[in-house]
Amino acid sequence: MAAGGRYAKGRERREAILHSALETFSQLGSRGASLSAIARNINVSPALLQYYFASRDELLMEVITKWDQENEAAGAGLTHFADWLKAIRHNQQIPGLVHLYMTCVVEATDPDHPHRDFYRQRYHSLTPEIVEEIRNQQRRGSVAATADPERIARILLATIEGLQIRWLHEPDFDMFDEFLYTLRTFGIVPPDEELAEIDAALAAPRLMAVTTP
Repeated sequence: MAAGGRYAKGRERREAILHSALETFSQLGSRGASLSAIARNINVSPALLQYYFASRDELLMEVITKWDQENEAAGAGLTHFADWLKAIRHNQQIPGLVHLYMTCVVEATDPDHPHRDFYRQRYHSLTPEIVEEIRNQQRRGSVAATADPERIARILLATIEGLQIRWLHEPDFDMFDEFLYTLRTFGIVPPDEELAEIDAALAAPRLMAVTTP
């Protein structure tokens, strides 16, 4: 087999492993997520898993990245906040991935964590899109012209992560309604027709990160 063919096959195998890991974490969360346990759950050998991913932390980072990529594709056509609200509704069906994400974020607060910069940069990469949508709503007059879009964006990101933790402790807690209330407090409300489409769109399979609007 030519080198290009072997490379393509290896890339496909790696993508298949990532997808299987994503599905597994959506049900199991991060508990027991050693490389050997992950390999067992997705039906590959530990040696093969370690060939593609040198460490547990690297695999988890790649799972989060894959999640983000799928979210971006699935959210096409929606405004930023409508997509975010849709994500929150859907995440109530996949508590394992929410638990995994929150665990990774907390672990990465360790100054010596190998992927600390990845999670820090992820926050920074999310902020500009939120800021732009807030400015759009300022131009439409729903958000006060004197409001600071960047500060609101930081508050919203911190708010949804806190709501996720509360929901993981209390599954009956309505984080969708609480986050919608927070948006409305700032004058941010998605168009009514988009809100109406959120429930209908959830009929399609989707794995989504709450903080990846």
